[in-house]
Amino acid sequence: MTVVTLSRRDALQLGLAAGGGLLLGCSVPAARPLAGKSSTAPAALNAWVQIAPDGTITLVTPDAEMGQGVHTALPLILAEDMEADFADVRVVHCGYDPAYNNPLKGYQATGQSAAVRGYYTLLRRIGASARDMLIAAAAARWQVPVADCRAAGSVVRHAASGRSATYGELAADAARQTPPAEPVLKAASEFRLIGARVARKDTPAKVDGSAQYSIDLVLPGMAYAAVRVSPVTGGTVTRLDDARARAAPGVLDVVRIDGGVAVVAATWWQAHQALDLLDIEFTGGSVTASTATVDADLARAIADGGLVAHDAGDVETALAAGTHVLEVEYAVPYLAHATMEPMGCVAHVEGDRCTVWAPTQGPTVAHKAAVRASGLPPEAVTVHRMFLGGGFGRRYETDFVTQAVQISRSVARPVKLLWSREEDLTHDFYRPAARIRYRAALAADGMPAAVDIVAACGSILARMRGSLGGKVDAMSVDGVLDREIAIPNLRIRHAAVDTPLPVGMWRSVSHSQNAFFKESFMDELAHAAGRDPYEYRRALLAGTRQAAVLDLAAEKAAWGTPLPRGRARGIAIAASYGSIVAQVAEVSLEDGAPRVHRVVCAVDCGLAIDPYNIAAQMESGVVYGLSAALWGEITVRDGAVEQSNFHDYRVLRIHEMPRVETHIVASTAPPGGIGECAVPPIAPAVANALFALNGKRVRKLPLVGR
Repeated sequence: MTVVTLSRRDALQLGLAAGGGLLLGCSVPAARPLAGKSSTAPAALNAWVQIAPDGTITLVTPDAEMGQGVHTALPLILAEDMEADFADVRVVHCGYDPAYNNPLKGYQATGQSAAVRGYYTLLRRIGASARDMLIAAAAARWQVPVADCRAAGSVVRHAASGRSATYGELAADAARQTPPAEPVLKAASEFRLIGARVARKDTPAKVDGSAQYSIDLVLPGMAYAAVRVSPVTGGTVTRLDDARARAAPGVLDVVRIDGGVAVVAATWWQAHQALDLLDIEFTGGSVTASTATVDADLARAIADGGLVAHDAGDVETALAAGTHVLEVEYAVPYLAHATMEPMGCVAHVEGDRCTVWAPTQGPTVAHKAAVRASGLPPEAVTVHRMFLGGGFGRRYETDFVTQAVQISRSVARPVKLLWSREEDLTHDFYRPAARIRYRAALAADGMPAAVDIVAACGSILARMRGSLGGKVDAMSVDGVLDREIAIPNLRIRHAAVDTPLPVGMWRSVSHSQNAFFKESFMDELAHAAGRDPYEYRRALLAGTRQAAVLDLAAEKAAWGTPLPRGRARGIAIAASYGSIVAQVAEVSLEDGAPRVHRVVCAVDCGLAIDPYNIAAQMESGVVYGLSAALWGEITVRDGAVEQSNFHDYRVLRIHEMPRVETHIVASTAPPGGIGECAVPPIAPAVANALFALNGKRVRKLPLVGR
């Protein structure tokens, strides 16, 4: 597979110069004529299709490929209604351009599992429009009715005469056709690609090494940079003696950046080594903060109450009247993203132009950051997207883009910035440390008659927006209780707590901690009611989509059947980003620590676009979520993060990986997200299995060492 990066202008030039090929887009309201097309052709494009004379179909994808499979799922959707041979489709990255904004978000970003959800209908319409234009071109060439022609496998055929033409042969004529105002989409019963197992488009390039990450990019005259930033958030450089570093082999310059210093050298290792020769002092920031002060702030916020996000019925009266009231608190620590490729990118500020090659999840915000750092107008700044060596929300941030541009601007040459693993782990935008309190009054049948929920954590929204403006942070309480559960008296409150560490979006965002809270609480309710955990949830979720997912997971895991001695099962379910995942974890204890042997995943993600990738994402979510559940913990001392590498920030090793089975609920509902929804249920499924195993309830993560 060839993967290149191009802007919308590049795409236009490529299409119009491609020897008579077809370039097609999908419009937003404004329109202007394009060369070789009718006056009704769209002006602003959200996605592009180009057909070359040799039959190669190029899709410009607006979302980053970071392992979640968009470079396969998006062309799959396009090829379905286009009646294209999937092997003919190649993928190119787009750079930053508002024309590629996600319809679901209103801006260009990869996250919240919004790629397929946002572009599904759009790409189907683009594909159907291309198909109709190609059929019309063939009919005109053969002087036959359009209705007598059919397209399939990148070929248009006229059965009566036996004539046929490939899409490449028809591309030039198709470019002169008027795009249909309302292209007809195929019925789901006619799908031949969607729902079938296909080979991933990005695999060959990643196997043969031709895939380009920013860490691979080499430009003429390029220098390399390593950085050291204040270990305490908000700290600044107050003293710097860089004489020894400047005298080190290969060092070209020492540059001040926001909150720290960069060494620029002929190689990255030379730059990295020279950092230790700096005589540097940082001051400022939250130097008195610690894990203990964070815990105390969260506990105090819970006691104070917070702002009301939801209030129905009379919670206090119902709780006071309850004969069986359960009150429990849960807590989770900060977590780092720990992407396999540390932060970094390439930047070149050259006169009145700035170009950035970034592994970014957010081209919109990356472009804004580059504009600010370069001091140039927006039209003078170009952001090219690269493959991402893991994202998980971390690469939506722009600190590494800002640094690279600042360094390049200072040394007046292209610069490749790469953080060390230590810099990466100690300067993250962490999943918030969080705490929650549930109070519930059970009715005579054991079902909850009243529930009061108070949650507290650092606010991602407040950090990104500057403040909450006195409003409740609704995102932070998303998923603390299933909306489908009918509880007559329900109150949900949230307190946004000041945090010494910057907080950001971590894979599945608030659902990651809230599913642990909610599903642990559901297990405790079931135990208090004397009910089986699966049957209790099933009764609460009767008649919902979640019930079918829960049933499938329980059936495939053989819930209720005997297990080998020393093993137990736990169950959990969570709905996030348009999808529902239930997991049953089979767990034992080895040397006092949890060992997860098997995880059964049932998923309802609406229409299943790529079942093979869905299974891969279930496995990926289990790895990521299980690593965090077992060992994940970022601690703070004197305002600084204590963990520095994988020796003290553990992730799952290959021999520790459980067997993961994925079962998909057949659905014709609109596609849901799949990249994040497997993470939330795994921690509570394992914690609930541990309770079933030894009777000890886990209310604080991580599981190991508690």
